[in-house]
Amino acid sequence: MDTFTLKNGKVVSYRKLQKGDEQALARFNDELSEQSRNLFTPHRYDADTLAKVVERAEKGNDLVYVALDGDRVIAYFFLWWYDSPFPVLGIGVLDEYHGQGLGRQIMEKLIEDAKAANCDAIELTTALDNKPAYALYEKVGFKCLGQVDNIAGDGRVIKEWHMYYPIKPNVVPPPRKHCSPV
Repeated sequence: MDTFTLKNGKVVSYRKLQKGDEQALARFNDELSEQSRNLFTPHRYDADTLAKVVERAEKGNDLVYVALDGDRVIAYFFLWWYDSPFPVLGIGVLDEYHGQGLGRQIMEKLIEDAKAANCDAIELTTALDNKPAYALYEKVGFKCLGQVDNIAGDGRVIKEWHMYYPIKPNVVPPPRKHCSPV
């Protein structure tokens, strides 16, 4: 397993999502604060949906990771549509691990993976009022394309910022529907 080192010196591991992680992922979602769950609702966390998440990861459609503190999932992060030129980045981190530099390290890992896969750019959406995430995305090199309607995993339609990270010069993602692949 690979590791991330937090600002407080704690070392946490990460690995690709695998069959058998479904319950741990559901627990991760349950441990998010209501505010964090409102900002990170990529899909439902029922057994059928989580089985599809694992299946897509195993097939290589998506690149999905979990970060662990011991056996506990503390972050869930991914590049959906990893097998396309424009994968979509998503990151969820348990509240008690915010501010420890984990989000930035996760983004750097996902950008490295997208570059290795010869992707053209990475897309993401983020809540209009999620200023810390927006600022971090900009610092890393994401550019804002404007606002879009994103269909959250719970079915809500949310107005969010649409951002992208160009990997190849002069590439901008084409318009598309913003929703979960599962």
